[in-house]
Amino acid sequence: MSLTQPLYLRLTFKSLLIFQFFFFLMHELHELVHIITGRILCGAWGTRDFNVWRLCETCNVSYPQIATFAGPVFTFIMLWLGRYWLKHGASTSIRSLGLVFILGNMPFGRIYMAATGSGDEVYGLRSLLMNASHSNLIWIKLLGFVIVALICVPPLVTAYRAIANKRKLTIFIALLILPLVLDTIILLMLLNGLLMKGFLNQVYIMGTPLLVTLWFLSCLIIVAAGYKSLTHFAVKRG
Repeated sequence: MSLTQPLYLRLTFKSLLIFQFFFFLMHELHELVHIITGRILCGAWGTRDFNVWRLCETCNVSYPQIATFAGPVFTFIMLWLGRYWLKHGASTSIRSLGLVFILGNMPFGRIYMAATGSGDEVYGLRSLLMNASHSNLIWIKLLGFVIVALICVPPLVTAYRAIANKRKLTIFIALLILPLVLDTIILLMLLNGLLMKGFLNQVYIMGTPLLVTLWFLSCLIIVAAGYKSLTHFAVKRG
């Protein structure tokens, strides 16, 4: 199986809905990797919401940046696993999952944040490399962007080349940007807003508010129930 056999994206309401919840799920797994790594490093859970996490107040380790980089490392592994499946998958369903893993792990978001000097990668590098001189900041931001681009662009190129749909550039851009927009509106604005108002903000496990835990379980159940839609998100043409 190779990229000489392009795939046709099945852009039905159901397939797009399950894909969006897969996007949400991968976002949450990214955050879980951060806080679990922090727990391993510090011996206690830190605090978090839907996109901001902190190590516990008593944490005193030499390289707390390990927890910062853990999230992106997980996401990058998912991107490249998707690329491998898409290029070398033994079946169309595996190649379809490969495409989903590439598009559903926020590659545009990681590149965009690095380009604007934000995101885990740039923040972690700043924490590691910044000294008393502030003049190094621009170079650290540039380094962060280059690293993220070098990691994210090859899977994106592979994904784009695999798509057989007409107007595939428009579709490709939409699948990169629209799920990220919905993620921002629903998680960062709506659900984080509810947390700030005290709605289900009680913490029971893993330093995580109840609302976040319920959201994660909901995403997991929806994606598991709609798994077949992901394996048939892309099919052979003809």
